[in-house]
Amino acid sequence: MTSPSIPLQYKIKHSSSPKEKKPCLILLHGYGSNEDDLFSFSQHLPNQYTVLSFRAPINLGMGGYAWSNIDNNIKNKYTIIQEAKESLKLIKESIKLSITSFSLDEKDISLIGFSQGCVLSWAMAINHQTLIRRAITLSGYIVPELLEVQTHKISNLLIFNSHGIEDQMIPVQKARESFNLIKNNNPDIVYKEYNEGHGINQENFSDFLNWIKTTSLKDKESDQSL
Repeated sequence: MTSPSIPLQYKIKHSSSPKEKKPCLILLHGYGSNEDDLFSFSQHLPNQYTVLSFRAPINLGMGGYAWSNIDNNIKNKYTIIQEAKESLKLIKESIKLSITSFSLDEKDISLIGFSQGCVLSWAMAINHQTLIRRAITLSGYIVPELLEVQTHKISNLLIFNSHGIEDQMIPVQKARESFNLIKNNNPDIVYKEYNEGHGINQENFSDFLNWIKTTSLKDKESDQSL
Protein backbone atom coordinates (compact mmCIF):
# COMPACT_ATOMS: atom_id res chain seq x y z
CA MET A 1 0.00 0.00 0.00
CA THR A 2 1.24 3.51 -0.71
CA SER A 3 0.11 7.11 -0.73
CA PRO A 4 1.29 9.90 -3.07
CA SER A 5 2.04 12.08 -0.03
CA ILE A 6 4.08 9.54 1.97
CA PRO A 7 7.58 8.74 0.65
CA LEU A 8 7.90 5.24 2.13
CA GLN A 9 5.61 2.39 1.20
CA TYR A 10 3.73 0.98 4.17
CA LYS A 11 1.13 -1.32 5.63
CA ILE A 12 -1.37 -0.01 8.13
CA LYS A 13 -3.71 -1.29 10.81
CA HIS A 14 -6.08 1.43 11.91
CA SER A 15 -6.77 2.28 15.53
CA SER A 16 -10.07 1.37 17.17
CA SER A 17 -9.78 4.35 19.50
CA PRO A 18 -12.68 6.85 19.49
CA LYS A 19 -10.19 9.65 20.04
CA GLU A 20 -9.89 12.17 17.22
CA LYS A 21 -6.11 11.76 17.23
CA LYS A 22 -4.77 8.21 17.45
CA PRO A 23 -1.58 6.99 19.17
CA CYS A 24 0.73 5.24 16.72
CA LEU A 25 3.32 2.46 16.69
CA ILE A 26 5.68 2.60 13.72
CA LEU A 27 7.59 -0.53 12.69
CA LEU A 28 11.05 -0.49 11.07
CA HIS A 29 12.18 -3.86 9.72
CA GLY A 30 15.67 -5.29 9.43
CA TYR A 31 18.05 -5.67 6.48
CA GLY A 32 16.72 -7.84 3.66
CA SER A 33 13.16 -7.88 4.96
CA ASN A 34 10.12 -5.75 4.17
CA GLU A 35 7.05 -4.14 5.68
CA ASP A 36 5.25 -7.49 6.05
CA ASP A 37 7.77 -8.84 8.57
CA LEU A 38 7.15 -6.86 11.76
CA PHE A 39 3.55 -6.20 10.68
CA SER A 40 2.82 -9.72 11.93
CA PHE A 41 3.08 -8.13 15.41
CA SER A 42 0.10 -5.90 14.70
CA GLN A 43 -2.56 -8.43 15.70
CA HIS A 44 -1.00 -8.59 19.18
CA LEU A 45 -0.48 -4.86 19.69
CA PRO A 46 -3.05 -2.84 21.66
CA ASN A 47 -6.03 -1.93 19.49
CA GLN A 48 -5.99 1.75 20.43
CA TYR A 49 -2.84 2.18 18.33
CA THR A 50 -2.65 2.79 14.63
CA VAL A 51 0.15 0.48 13.47
CA LEU A 52 2.27 1.60 10.52
CA SER A 53 4.97 -0.63 9.04
CA PHE A 54 7.34 1.19 6.68
CA ARG A 55 9.31 -0.42 3.87
CA ALA A 56 12.98 0.57 3.60
CA PRO A 57 13.86 2.44 0.38
CA ILE A 58 16.76 0.34 -0.96
CA ASN A 59 15.53 -2.55 -3.11
CA LEU A 60 17.74 -5.63 -2.71
CA GLY A 61 15.60 -7.80 -4.99
CA MET A 62 13.56 -10.92 -4.19
CA GLY A 63 11.24 -8.91 -1.95
CA GLY A 64 14.01 -7.68 0.35
CA TYR A 65 14.77 -4.08 1.27
CA ALA A 66 17.33 -2.19 3.34
CA TRP A 67 17.76 1.13 5.10
CA SER A 68 21.45 0.94 4.18
CA ASN A 69 23.60 -1.43 2.19
CA ILE A 70 26.15 -3.61 4.00
CA ASP A 71 29.88 -3.09 3.60
CA ASN A 72 32.07 -5.64 5.37
CA ASN A 73 35.10 -3.36 4.96
CA ILE A 74 33.87 -0.61 7.29
CA LYS A 75 33.61 -0.50 11.09
CA ASN A 76 29.82 -0.38 11.23
CA LYS A 77 29.33 -2.78 8.34
CA TYR A 78 25.53 -2.65 8.61
CA THR A 79 25.44 1.13 8.26
CA ILE A 80 26.72 3.13 5.31
CA ILE A 81 26.29 6.49 6.98
CA GLN A 82 25.07 8.59 4.06
CA GLU A 83 22.52 5.97 3.00
CA ALA A 84 21.28 5.63 6.57
CA LYS A 85 20.96 9.41 6.90
CA GLU A 86 18.87 9.50 3.72
CA SER A 87 16.65 6.79 5.18
CA LEU A 88 16.29 8.77 8.41
CA LYS A 89 15.09 11.77 6.41
CA LEU A 90 12.50 9.61 4.64
CA ILE A 91 11.32 8.10 7.94
CA LYS A 92 10.96 11.54 9.52
CA GLU A 93 9.08 12.92 6.51
CA SER A 94 6.85 9.84 6.32
CA ILE A 95 5.97 10.10 10.02
CA LYS A 96 5.11 13.79 9.77
CA LEU A 97 2.90 13.23 6.73
CA SER A 98 1.28 10.19 8.34
CA ILE A 99 0.29 12.32 11.34
CA THR A 100 -1.86 14.43 9.02
CA SER A 101 -3.00 11.65 6.68
CA PHE A 102 -4.13 9.23 9.41
CA SER A 103 -5.13 11.64 12.21
CA LEU A 104 -2.31 10.55 14.50
CA ASP A 105 -1.50 12.05 17.87
CA GLU A 106 1.73 13.94 17.28
CA LYS A 107 2.52 13.61 20.99
CA ASP A 108 2.20 9.82 21.03
CA ILE A 109 4.37 8.38 18.25
CA SER A 110 6.44 5.30 19.12
CA LEU A 111 8.93 3.22 17.13
CA ILE A 112 9.59 -0.52 17.10
CA GLY A 113 12.80 -1.33 15.22
CA PHE A 114 14.59 -4.63 14.66
CA SER A 115 18.28 -5.05 13.69
CA GLN A 116 19.06 -2.41 11.06
CA GLY A 117 15.65 -0.91 11.86
CA CYS A 118 16.78 -0.79 15.48
CA VAL A 119 19.83 1.28 14.51
CA LEU A 120 17.59 3.84 12.85
CA SER A 121 15.08 3.73 15.71
CA TRP A 122 17.84 4.69 18.15
CA ALA A 123 18.86 7.59 15.90
CA MET A 124 15.28 8.80 15.44
CA ALA A 125 14.51 8.59 19.16
CA ILE A 126 17.67 10.51 20.08
CA ASN A 127 17.60 13.11 17.28
CA HIS A 128 13.87 13.84 17.35
CA GLN A 129 12.60 13.65 20.92
CA THR A 130 9.78 16.10 20.17
CA LEU A 131 8.52 13.74 17.45
CA ILE A 132 9.26 10.30 18.93
CA ARG A 133 7.87 9.76 22.45
CA ARG A 134 9.39 6.31 23.00
CA ALA A 135 11.01 3.42 21.15
CA ILE A 136 11.47 -0.33 21.32
CA THR A 137 14.95 -1.15 20.03
CA LEU A 138 15.50 -4.83 19.31
CA SER A 139 18.73 -6.62 18.35
CA GLY A 140 20.66 -3.56 17.25
CA TYR A 141 22.89 -0.79 18.58
CA ILE A 142 23.64 2.93 18.52
CA VAL A 143 25.73 4.29 15.64
CA PRO A 144 27.18 7.58 16.97
CA GLU A 145 27.78 8.92 13.44
CA LEU A 146 23.99 9.08 12.93
CA LEU A 147 23.39 11.18 16.03
CA GLU A 148 22.79 14.93 15.97
CA VAL A 149 23.25 15.18 19.75
CA GLN A 150 26.45 14.64 21.72
CA THR A 151 26.08 11.45 23.73
CA HIS A 152 26.64 13.13 27.11
CA LYS A 153 23.75 15.50 26.34
CA ILE A 154 21.25 12.73 25.58
CA SER A 155 18.64 12.57 28.33
CA ASN A 156 15.07 11.57 29.17
CA LEU A 157 14.77 8.77 26.62
CA LEU A 158 11.91 6.31 27.08
CA ILE A 159 13.26 3.08 25.55
CA PHE A 160 12.82 -0.68 25.82
CA ASN A 161 16.09 -2.15 24.53
CA SER A 162 16.77 -5.88 24.18
CA HIS A 163 19.29 -8.23 22.64
CA GLY A 164 19.95 -11.94 22.31
CA ILE A 165 22.94 -13.27 24.24
CA GLU A 166 23.59 -15.79 21.45
CA ASP A 167 23.26 -13.30 18.59
CA GLN A 168 25.96 -14.15 16.03
CA MET A 169 25.00 -11.44 13.56
CA ILE A 170 25.21 -8.45 15.89
CA PRO A 171 27.13 -9.46 19.05
CA VAL A 172 25.44 -8.61 22.34
CA GLN A 173 28.53 -6.61 23.33
CA LYS A 174 27.50 -3.89 20.85
CA ALA A 175 24.15 -3.53 22.60
CA ARG A 176 25.84 -3.41 25.99
CA GLU A 177 28.23 -0.71 24.79
CA SER A 178 25.30 1.32 23.43
CA PHE A 179 23.42 1.12 26.72
CA ASN A 180 26.51 2.07 28.72
CA LEU A 181 27.07 5.03 26.41
CA ILE A 182 23.88 6.80 27.47
CA LYS A 183 22.50 5.10 30.59
CA ASN A 184 23.64 7.75 33.10
CA ASN A 185 21.19 10.45 32.00
CA ASN A 186 18.42 8.09 30.91
CA PRO A 187 16.90 6.22 33.86
CA ASP A 188 13.83 5.27 31.79
CA ILE A 189 15.76 2.98 29.44
CA VAL A 190 14.95 -0.67 30.14
CA TYR A 191 17.74 -2.96 28.94
CA LYS A 192 17.20 -6.73 28.82
CA GLU A 193 19.06 -9.73 27.43
CA TYR A 194 17.50 -13.03 26.41
CA ASN A 195 18.68 -16.53 25.63
CA GLU A 196 18.18 -16.18 21.91
CA GLY A 197 20.06 -15.45 18.71
CA HIS A 198 19.29 -12.70 16.20
CA GLY A 199 15.57 -12.74 16.77
CA ILE A 200 12.72 -12.16 19.20
CA ASN A 201 11.63 -15.04 21.41
CA GLN A 202 8.32 -15.29 23.25
CA GLU A 203 9.69 -13.93 26.52
CA ASN A 204 11.14 -10.89 24.80
CA PHE A 205 7.92 -10.32 22.87
CA SER A 206 5.79 -10.57 26.01
CA ASP A 207 8.08 -8.19 27.90
CA PHE A 208 7.96 -5.44 25.32
CA LEU A 209 4.19 -5.82 24.88
CA ASN A 210 3.81 -5.32 28.61
CA TRP A 211 6.18 -2.33 28.47
CA ILE A 212 4.02 -0.76 25.74
CA LYS A 213 0.98 -1.09 27.98
CA THR A 214 2.65 0.20 31.14
CA THR A 215 4.18 3.22 29.38
CA SER A 216 1.10 4.16 27.36
CA LEU A 217 -0.35 7.62 27.90
CA LYS A 218 -3.80 6.10 28.26
CA ASP A 219 -2.69 4.03 31.25
CA LYS A 220 -1.14 7.07 32.89
CA GLU A 221 -4.30 9.09 32.38
CA SER A 222 -6.38 6.27 33.82
CA ASP A 223 -4.13 6.07 36.88
CA GLN A 224 -4.49 9.79 37.50
CA SER A 225 -8.27 9.60 37.30
CA LEU A 226 -8.51 6.94 40.05
